[in-house]
Amino acid sequence: MTQNNKPVLAPFPLFLLASLLLYATLFPLLSWTVFSEDDSHLMRVAIDYAWWQHFFVPEIYRELSAANYTPIPLVVYKTLVTWFGMSTNAFLVFMILAMSLVSALAATLTDQISRNRMAAWTAMLLIFSSMSMHTLITRFYTMHYLIGGIFALAALVVIFRRDPKTCSAWLPALLLLLALISKEVYLVLPPLVGLYALYHRNIRLAIGAGVALLLYLVLRTWMLGMSVDIGGESSYFAGFWGISGAAWLSFIGWYVKTRIFILAAVVLALFMNFRRTVMLLLLALVFAAPGLAVSHGIVEHTLHGDRIFFAFDCALAIVAAIAIAQSAWFGRFAKPLPLLGLAALVLMVHVFNNASYRAQTEQMADFRITRFLLDNLAELEGATLFVPMNFIQGDLMRVNDALGQPRFLITQNCIVALGAAEGELTMFNGNGEFITREDLTANCVPASIDPVVDIAPRYNNGLLQWQLQFPEGFNGGVLFVDRAFAVPIPAFSQQLVKPAPGERYQLFANNGVNWWFSEIEPMAILIE
Repeated sequence: MTQNNKPVLAPFPLFLLASLLLYATLFPLLSWTVFSEDDSHLMRVAIDYAWWQHFFVPEIYRELSAANYTPIPLVVYKTLVTWFGMSTNAFLVFMILAMSLVSALAATLTDQISRNRMAAWTAMLLIFSSMSMHTLITRFYTMHYLIGGIFALAALVVIFRRDPKTCSAWLPALLLLLALISKEVYLVLPPLVGLYALYHRNIRLAIGAGVALLLYLVLRTWMLGMSVDIGGESSYFAGFWGISGAAWLSFIGWYVKTRIFILAAVVLALFMNFRRTVMLLLLALVFAAPGLAVSHGIVEHTLHGDRIFFAFDCALAIVAAIAIAQSAWFGRFAKPLPLLGLAALVLMVHVFNNASYRAQTEQMADFRITRFLLDNLAELEGATLFVPMNFIQGDLMRVNDALGQPRFLITQNCIVALGAAEGELTMFNGNGEFITREDLTANCVPASIDPVVDIAPRYNNGLLQWQLQFPEGFNGGVLFVDRAFAVPIPAFSQQLVKPAPGERYQLFANNGVNWWFSEIEPMAILIE
């Protein structure tokens, strides 16, 4: 990678500017989005504690995750919420900036390896062409994949910009460590760097990669113990062998459809430069291994595949661009106009995809209620919001409290909600539609039952547990009142996040319009 022993410097600022312009076109398409999935929980954990505690205090970090050590995004959440409050646009801008950095670094790496500027532009456009880009950017809680990608690509750029025999070890090692504590999907990178360094007899670089991997494993073990429970599975690859043929066909169809431009480039590369493409593909396929380690990336690909296979998508795009650029035919067809045409075509597809995605998302109850909440924060002081059991953004009220903003209550307890004064109660049904007090009253008749509590809700040795028996005809579960999060399951035992200190719960049950709620009790947290 050298010429006359001088480093080859790709024009990173130019690639970054182009990437920013490219991804900025997505902002008006995606600015309607709201917080979703784990966003409110991440914000709450981030803002409740000091900046450094998430990195080194296990009891605090386990309020975020019991299975993955990824503390870096908490710094981002804390920064954005502290500076901008509960602004989805601030998070969206951050995601676009992060994705632009990934794009620019991928182009820089491609330029360094191929020594071809057009190959770099090609890699950039291929990454942009992923039809999962809209979900990847709008699901803020997945930012650790992008942050990890930035550090991983930066490490490779540093390594490939100099003679591999003399490349310094400390900066790549630091970047590799940061990539790992961003997201462990990049676990495959340090071994690859180590093998590359040994091939070029750079012992220091190999040791640096090994030290980064070891430090990560030590930190992970310290923070999480020996757990490898990922996504509810008992170990890596535990669920892989049980994936049905139908699930595989659905996943493959989805992957081909959403990565059609990248896969077309790979096929073209195989025709134009078969041997080189196959050699590089073997390296790219290594980045697919972490995705296979958790079955939900395949079985529930529409929810998880966008991020779980993100590193693999980027690797495929870079491989295809490099292999095509190093073919004998590339120079004849590598012109700016076809690339501009491809960019326009991809943007058109993004517009269509986002319109479809938005139409589906806006019908979800969680979206409708969260949209109302965010749009009316200034008017909600002292208000009570009655929400359905499927609402999952209740932690927003705790974030609001932590920010010192006017307080409001979110609850799934219809009896408590009906106790609110006139004019201070807003109610939603299971579809996220407004209902009247009369509607709620008709569907909330207080009941008196005596359930059997075999195991009261507790956090025991890393497991969140309870076991309840309700009278015939009734079904129920546990309501975490401080975060307005309901789990309508009578028996539960799973490795899950640690409850916050003083976390409270309430048992509930219903048989249609008849509802019963227990007294509010503190969660038992047993010392591990």
